[in-house]
Amino acid sequence: MEEKTKKAKVVVVPCKSYEDGAVYAAMRQGIGLLGGLGQFVKPDEHILVKPNFLSAALPEQAVTTHPAVIRAMLRILAEEGCTNVLYGDSPGHGSSAAAAAKLGLAPENTYGAAAADMSQERRVEFPEGLTAKEFYFCREVTEADAIVSLCKMKTHALERVTGAVKNVYGLVCGYRKAAGHVKYPNASIFARMLADIQRCVKPRLHIMDGIVAMDGNGPGSGDPVPMNVLLFSQDPVALDTVFCRLVHLDPELVPTNTQGEAVGIGTCRGEQIEVLIPRDASADAGRAISMEELVERFGNPDFNVDRRGTKKTFLLRYSELMTSLAKRPRIQKDLCIKCGVCVEHCPVPGKAVRFQNGRKEPPVYDYKKCIRCYCCQEMCPRHAITAGRRHDRRREKES
Repeated sequence: MEEKTKKAKVVVVPCKSYEDGAVYAAMRQGIGLLGGLGQFVKPDEHILVKPNFLSAALPEQAVTTHPAVIRAMLRILAEEGCTNVLYGDSPGHGSSAAAAAKLGLAPENTYGAAAADMSQERRVEFPEGLTAKEFYFCREVTEADAIVSLCKMKTHALERVTGAVKNVYGLVCGYRKAAGHVKYPNASIFARMLADIQRCVKPRLHIMDGIVAMDGNGPGSGDPVPMNVLLFSQDPVALDTVFCRLVHLDPELVPTNTQGEAVGIGTCRGEQIEVLIPRDASADAGRAISMEELVERFGNPDFNVDRRGTKKTFLLRYSELMTSLAKRPRIQKDLCIKCGVCVEHCPVPGKAVRFQNGRKEPPVYDYKKCIRCYCCQEMCPRHAITAGRRHDRRREKES
């Protein structure tokens, strides 16, 4: 008899509060239902805990992994005898230290874990890469034996959503990130590069903070929305697929899912994913649940995410066509303070967004140069940049 294909396991644990005790209990339960922390790390290993520190933002803004989730992970590691633990991320703007400080993370509440600097880079060759053959990772990444990824449940202008697959881009040194968008200039190619990072560093465990998620103009300017769940898996694609199903988004519309599956880092097919939820308050008791029941119990059909479009045809895989059809970033003049952060972070040679007349007016775009990487939208400190399609702008003018 032919052996059945092993399913990817995703654990979903309800959690309605960021109160430290509640988050710790839910984290313990989720990791327990995956087999326990010993399945993923050993006490004598050097462990890097990688949250999402997109920028220095307050916890209630839902821009970053919540500090309660980070603290719970660090506490669990300490309780399991792990003494060589660092935590940190390399934001596209600012520093890991600034983001951690904004979240209130400090030596007295991080259970012996040290804050990683994440500012010094090391070149890592990856000849097995299908899209990317080398990376410039933060030094701490190259020195870690194991990586635990704590991603945030958010929307994303380029990839529709950002979760477990996308979270590893924070392992690349911050100032290199913009250049990566030039080198990998559309959603599918960028997703394949992210899959190569996953193949290179092989995170041991992925945990998604979805207690309060971000919808709308994510990943940095959207709206906090309660989803009341934590997700756990070894498979980043399966985890992101469950996220998509919870927000009523077809997982196959998300390039990080389809490209991730294509290069073998996980599965986005529902029949290949086993979802577990706690049976009761016990950390080692769970039950399988169908995707349909999961969505009925925990899903949010009103989650504001781009559900438009169809699965990509062969022609749509060509870079130029995909770029021409992509959403354009645009500046809301009434919100813009003319700080120039968008201009500074535009990775395109000669700049696709720039000031035309000093700083008397907001910057303007040259859409012939714009590669739709949305670095400007991610980094805008005033949430003044959105991404829309051409028919969206026509509709706005008519209204």
